[in-house]
Amino acid sequence: MATQSDQDQSIGALLRQLIDDVQHLFRTELRLFQAEVRGNIAGLKTGAIMIGLGATLMLASLITLFAAFVGWLIPVVGEGWAQLIVAVASAVIGVIALAVGSKKLGAASLAPDRTIASVKQDAKTLKGN
Repeated sequence: MATQSDQDQSIGALLRQLIDDVQHLFRTELRLFQAEVRGNIAGLKTGAIMIGLGATLMLASLITLFAAFVGWLIPVVGEGWAQLIVAVASAVIGVIALAVGSKKLGAASLAPDRTIASVKQDAKTLKGN
C-alpha cells in the first residue's frame, strides 16, 4: 500500500513532468513561429527583388509605348495636345493601379497563421475543451 510520502513524491514528479512538458511545448511553438516568420520574410525578399526587376523593365517599355502614342496622336491633334492626352491618361491609370495595389498589400501575409492556429489548439487542449 502506498504511503502519504510516496503519494507526495509522485505528485511532485507529476508536477515536474507537467512543467517540463509545458516548457517543451512553448519552446516548440517558438521554434515554429521563428521558422514560419523566416520563411515569410524570405519569400517577401525574393518577391521584392522580382517586383523591382519587373518594374524597371516595364518602365522602359512604357516610356517607349507612350512615345509611340504621342507620335501616333501628333498628326491628329498636334504635338502639345498629344503629349497632354498621353500624360493624363497614364496618370489616371497609374492612380487606379496604386489604389488597387495599396488595398491588396497588407501585413496579413506576414502573420504566422500556422503558429497562431497551433497555439489556439494548445490553449483549447489545456483548458480541457
